Amino acid sequence: MLKNADPANGMAVAEAEKCSKCHGDAGVSDDPDDINIAGMSKSYIYKQLIDYKDKSRDNRDMYKRVKDLEPQQMADMAAWYSTLEPAPANPNSVMTPEIRRLIVHGDPERLLKACGACHGRDGMGGQFDHPMLTGQHYTYLVDSMTEFKEGDRENDVYARMRDVGERLTEEEIEMLADYYANECRD
Repeated sequence: MLKNADPANGMAVAEAEKCSKCHGDAGVSDDPDDINIAGMSKSYIYKQLIDYKDKSRDNRDMYKRVKDLEPQQMADMAAWYSTLEPAPANPNSVMTPEIRRLIVHGDPERLLKACGACHGRDGMGGQFDHPMLTGQHYTYLVDSMTEFKEGDRENDVYARMRDVGERLTEEEIEMLADYYANECRD
């Protein structure tokens, strides 16, 4: 389905579904609570759309948007959004030794996998279902990691992010979000 996805049709479906209301005209949201989907892998976007439709990922607004879509329409939208320019990284981000340790090495003593192992050392996403972190909103990143930490979000494959989230402290979540975010924290 994704292999033959049609980005032009995906753009038409996104327009019909008014996706720009939350995700912006180019997949980059003005709302710090919404994810920037421009440039994400089509497999990740598609999985999230399927998860919203079957309610594996709980979000009432997204469910209403996707409940009547066919899988091919969702694949086409995923293909379109994956072609768009991602939100820029914050040029003022500083990789402190603590952040570097979490991204490059993790913490073997806590069995904490390195962020870069899945999301790439640059945070631009890994293969398949690993989303881009770089260029996301600070609030969205903190909220998402906290949802995984507290078990409120359960659509991660093999509970990988729930496992990581449980091991991260709130301070580490905030540091990582601040590093990856596209804006400076207030």
